[in-house]
Amino acid sequence: MAQQEPAAQGIPLVVIGASAGGLEPLEAFFEAAPLSAGWAFVVVQHLSPEYRSRMDELLARRSRLAIRPVEDGLAIERDTIYLNRPNAYVEIVDDRFREIAYSDDVARPHLPVDAVFQSLAGRSDGFSLGVVLSGSGRDGAKGARILKAKGIPVLAQTPNEARFDSMPLAVIGEGAATRVLSAGEMPRAIAELLRDANGAPSGTEAEEEALGRIMRLLEENRKIDFTAYRHANVQRRIERRQQLRGFDRLDEYAAFLASDKTALDQLYQDLLIGVTQFYRDPGAVVALRQKLLDPLAEAENDGTPIRIWVPACASGEEAYTIAIELTEALEKARSKRKFRIIATDVHRGSLERASLGIYKPSALANMPSEHLSRYFERQGNLFVVEPVLRQKMIFSTHDVLRDPPFMNLDLISCRNLFIYLREEPQAQVLSMFLFGLRYDGHLMLGGSESVGRFTEEFATVDARWRLFRKTTEKRFVDPAAMHQKSLPQSRTEPIVKRSRSVAQDRTMIADIADIRNRDVLIKSYNLLLRRYAPSSILVTGEGTVLGWFGAAAAFVDTMNNLADWTVEDIVHPDLHFPIKVGMEKLRQGALEIFTRSVTVTLMAGRQQQCTVRIEALEQSARVKIMLVAVTMEGGEEVLPPPAGASPVSSDDMSLVTGRVRELERDLRLSEQTLKQVTERLEASGEELQASNEELQASNEELQASNEELQASNEELHAVNEELVSVSSEHERKIELLSELNDSTEFVMDLMKMGVIQVDPEGRIQRFSRLMSRDFGMVAHDTDRPLSVISPRLGFVDLSDLVARVAETGELQEAEGEVEGRPTAVLVSPVRPFDDHSFQGAVIVIRYL
Repeated sequence: MAQQEPAAQGIPLVVIGASAGGLEPLEAFFEAAPLSAGWAFVVVQHLSPEYRSRMDELLARRSRLAIRPVEDGLAIERDTIYLNRPNAYVEIVDDRFREIAYSDDVARPHLPVDAVFQSLAGRSDGFSLGVVLSGSGRDGAKGARILKAKGIPVLAQTPNEARFDSMPLAVIGEGAATRVLSAGEMPRAIAELLRDANGAPSGTEAEEEALGRIMRLLEENRKIDFTAYRHANVQRRIERRQQLRGFDRLDEYAAFLASDKTALDQLYQDLLIGVTQFYRDPGAVVALRQKLLDPLAEAENDGTPIRIWVPACASGEEAYTIAIELTEALEKARSKRKFRIIATDVHRGSLERASLGIYKPSALANMPSEHLSRYFERQGNLFVVEPVLRQKMIFSTHDVLRDPPFMNLDLISCRNLFIYLREEPQAQVLSMFLFGLRYDGHLMLGGSESVGRFTEEFATVDARWRLFRKTTEKRFVDPAAMHQKSLPQSRTEPIVKRSRSVAQDRTMIADIADIRNRDVLIKSYNLLLRRYAPSSILVTGEGTVLGWFGAAAAFVDTMNNLADWTVEDIVHPDLHFPIKVGMEKLRQGALEIFTRSVTVTLMAGRQQQCTVRIEALEQSARVKIMLVAVTMEGGEEVLPPPAGASPVSSDDMSLVTGRVRELERDLRLSEQTLKQVTERLEASGEELQASNEELQASNEELQASNEELQASNEELHAVNEELVSVSSEHERKIELLSELNDSTEFVMDLMKMGVIQVDPEGRIQRFSRLMSRDFGMVAHDTDRPLSVISPRLGFVDLSDLVARVAETGELQEAEGEVEGRPTAVLVSPVRPFDDHSFQGAVIVIRYL
């Protein structure tokens, strides 16, 4: 028997959405569901209003849980199954049901699963979970996406098990499914998720050791120390990948990662959270343009280029956005100043995508149309960054937690990295940023990030968009940030172990500058390759051409294809066959050096005899690379033709033929799949056409409603004008009353008279200027009792006089001296006692 959850934690609530084919998975689910765990279940189906559902009778055969229909206002109870009724949406508010009848006059499809999921997202008391079972259509997908954004888990039925897989597939396609399981496995998974949500102690020493082993695997294989990241974020994402893989124990998942590099790479990419886009937060881009880029462009050109660093750039969208805005700013200022943007990341795959500068149309949705046409070239269904912009970018692998910073920077844009780091690594990275920024250089962070303990070193330029300016000429270095893996040992030792003198600081700066001078190093590599590399072509195992050297340029043609550098597209056709043989061997991991003799037909029909020598440069890495050396007879190549060169052999033919058969088989499977997809799309198209007609009818009604709203808007404008007029009149009356009050005070000063007005309870309501000047009354004396703060006259008690007036309703008088000056006091009721009620009194003090 399962243990019931404590009441203080709220009722664990499981909301299940199902439609066509949902009976069988519901029966399997409730057969496996616990009977006394304290859970509550809500089943929401698509029900016909004319049909009486017998779901309660059918489920009663599989489960002994209480079964009740949903009723408006009904409170949720434990160990109960609730079934929705036709013609109404179900919402959950404060653990009570609310039913909302379908509107007959709204021509749109009813989506009850989406509706109940959206209300579930607002539930805060107790564990909540969504389940999507068999059904047609997409009901539940939008609601599941909302639940995921709120951190509420969603289980989807395995599509192969579902009789109608549209609903589960829609949730999986949205990326909203926490786990994909058969219906009978779901109750066990819910129990595990509930235990984790309640913080049940998982953590034996074995699990802590398993977590440490996963961290070491990531560091050894990806050279990243994830202990610098917030522990909760890292652990949550590891557990998410563990659940997606279906492992119950963390040590099992750790062992799986050690044996499966693909799974380790998936975890690595999930931990990095490479979220970026063009013109993300348009307000931030506007602030950066107005407060930094425009002033930089308008500044006097002293010959030094503008240097910008974008760490953690992911696939490069933010870096290209800054490059576009800076280009526009320079052109607006008519400045010829050059600039360079250095974009770095630890993930090589993201950097490769960024360096290619090829994006889908969806990635450019926020891009202004005038920038899109100017800085991108459309090639098929993709957009390619124009070379004139790409040449101003440098993409490089760099870890801000290990590697030294770039130097003499005008701007560092590091948005939304710090939210994933612990406090101490944040400080280390900020010290590196301070070290790399020039005086008056700027730092831009994410909207919820700050400069922490370095507030004195930065001035805030824009608090809303977290733009800061460096205000010190000092260079700060946090020794902990200068990790020993990033610098030679001889260079890190002085920083950690010796007190630094000025000379040592200069040496350290010079060391870092030497290490970071990557541009010079890359140019040197290019010069070496041009002079000494053999006539050859660098090709990956997938057929991508990485580069070529020497006389091999005669066999490469990029004039007709600037984007797709593949063997098929740019290498001479006569070289395709031996290169494809090498690619197939490289793909199988069995490429050894081999040579082939090939006749190449050049321009004007001239034939050239060549020896092609193919060898693997890298077969174990994710990207496999081989070198295709081409030696032409009568050429000036340094490499002599190998003695073993031979023409195309039967083994080559069989190898390539086998690959061709494999590709043909894949093509047939793809054609069959495409046919099935096409049939489904046609069926969906018919459904969409019907929905479109319904939406058109709804649109007509909305247009009519819009006309009514416009008429109401005009009426509101008229009312608003009247209110403005009345407000103006009130303002004028207030001015007149203020003038009248000043005149009254002036008259009372001339008559040497002071006035105090009190309410029926004897509290001071107001007093004149003479009372402030001669008796020390101040503004906050208002609403205070007269008996506490009344002026002390010596010959009479003002509160007593007021009390007598309250009793008799008659005028009271007294005379005496105040500081040697004859003084008369008169206390009168505010108005006569016509209704026998005391409304307050007026006290008049006059010098005689």
